[in-house]
Amino acid sequence: MKNIVKLFKRFEEDYRHFNLIIVSLSIIMGLLPVINIYAPKLIIENLEVNTNTRYIGKIIVAVLLANIILVLLRKVYEAYFTLVFESMTDKLTFELSEKAMKLPIEDTDSKDIQDNLEKAHISVFNIYDLWETLNISTSSFVTGIFALVILVKLNIFLPLLGLGIIFANRYFVNLIKNNEIYYQNKSAGENRVYRYFANFAQDNKYAKDIKIYKGEELILEKSKKYMDKLINTNKDYYTKNGIYGGMMNITSSIGIVVALIYLTYRITENTVSLADFTLYFSSIIQLINTVNIVQKNYAQVISVNENMKSYFDFINLPEREIEINKNVDIRLDQLSIRFDNVSFKYPKSKNYILRNCSFEIKDGETVALVGKNGAGKSTIVKLLCKFYDPTEGNIYINDVNIKDIKARDYYKILSPTFQDFRLFPFKISENILAKKEEYISNYDLEKVKDSTKLLGIDKWILSQENDYSTYLTTLFSDTGIEPSGGIGQKIALARSMAHGGSFFIMDEPTSALDPRSEQEIFENMLEISKGQTSLFISHRLSSTKYADRIIVCDDGHIIENGKHSDLIHKNGLYKKMFDSQRELYS
Repeated sequence: MKNIVKLFKRFEEDYRHFNLIIVSLSIIMGLLPVINIYAPKLIIENLEVNTNTRYIGKIIVAVLLANIILVLLRKVYEAYFTLVFESMTDKLTFELSEKAMKLPIEDTDSKDIQDNLEKAHISVFNIYDLWETLNISTSSFVTGIFALVILVKLNIFLPLLGLGIIFANRYFVNLIKNNEIYYQNKSAGENRVYRYFANFAQDNKYAKDIKIYKGEELILEKSKKYMDKLINTNKDYYTKNGIYGGMMNITSSIGIVVALIYLTYRITENTVSLADFTLYFSSIIQLINTVNIVQKNYAQVISVNENMKSYFDFINLPEREIEINKNVDIRLDQLSIRFDNVSFKYPKSKNYILRNCSFEIKDGETVALVGKNGAGKSTIVKLLCKFYDPTEGNIYINDVNIKDIKARDYYKILSPTFQDFRLFPFKISENILAKKEEYISNYDLEKVKDSTKLLGIDKWILSQENDYSTYLTTLFSDTGIEPSGGIGQKIALARSMAHGGSFFIMDEPTSALDPRSEQEIFENMLEISKGQTSLFISHRLSSTKYADRIIVCDDGHIIENGKHSDLIHKNGLYKKMFDSQRELYS
């Protein structure tokens, strides 16, 4: 129960006296059935001794008023708790998203981490159900205590009957508990994948391909596969819980029948009055119902507690950079990069993507990294960006191991543009600076304008209705626009330029551009990064003429390293690749 305790401590931090309010509500709601248990006894007793209808009427009115007041009070509390739990759900969901963005990409790529995040989201969405479960259980427990006190006055038999039902149902309670935990763990991955397909089908980025290539059937079939899995999982879950809960109800019904027989016998022996019979029978029913509710809800609470563990485990995942305690000073005016015998394979994979890679990019040098598809070029960029740690070997910047540099400090050095870049559905200026518009200074805006002008998209931006405040996509604005692939790449490049890092990294940033535009981009980028350390990857080898040096990667190994004028005269991979594209340059 420690995870639920943690959760309610969090509630208390955000909402003062929350726990006191929830306990008081449960006690008040537990008193309502007690009033209704006593009311029939009082009415019957008065009917037996006199026919004072005014007195009986007063009892009925008092009971009615008590019920109305308590029900109204419950509604007020429920409105308050609905607001609190909705707000807390939003806060915890935001915290999960915030945490996910802070985690190393190495972690967020992990299926286990993704499943844990899905379970954490499920646990957050279920906290309102947790409150209802605890509220019902606590109020029922209060009612059960009063009912037990009433029954003890008669004799010990009926309380022992209730105790016997508890022991009889323990077996089914454990089955329900295990069933809850098993199916919630099992469905986490299925839920995540099915939710992906649901979002995928609504994503406009895929709409054109789906329509043209008639991909609806493929998407729906794959989506239905996971939907059917979820339906079958839920079917098994509810069937088993229904059977176990039904067996508990049968046990409880047997207990009620036994109590009825016992009390009927006591009436025939004249040891219990009709009024007391009503009181005791109502009390035993209430006690047995309490036992049933508390036992069933106990299984659900244990399950929620297990799910909340997923939330706290995810929130407490290490963010890696917080483990670095060294203060490292990097000279930005002299920047060199060195790979020292670096090998890499993805976690849980046996296959190496890179093997024993060693090379150096000297201060102020522009280096082109070339090779066939799948040679390991983009993996080198991922390692340079600290998205992953090398499996073997080390990467140094100015002879400082990048593992010893905090990520937030290291990222200030880099100005990368990725092959699979993503534009946010925000304003153009916000996309380039990664800042909300109200925080963008005049100096920042000048950087944006300078970078877009150098890339030749300033006129296109100014032609839009809201120029640099124009939204990309219509997700947040009906006046938003969907930029072409080429414009999108130039906006991504502008982001890299405006960032102002000392080390430019371009991972095939011009793949969506025509050769002429590519040439202009490279010339502009070289002008901007003149004297700065740069690395670029391009599938068009004509761009290598802009490089001081070329590194050739093949099958995870560095196989050639030198100037274009040297490599072109060797009968190596670079020459073969260059010759195969020669007609494109003429």
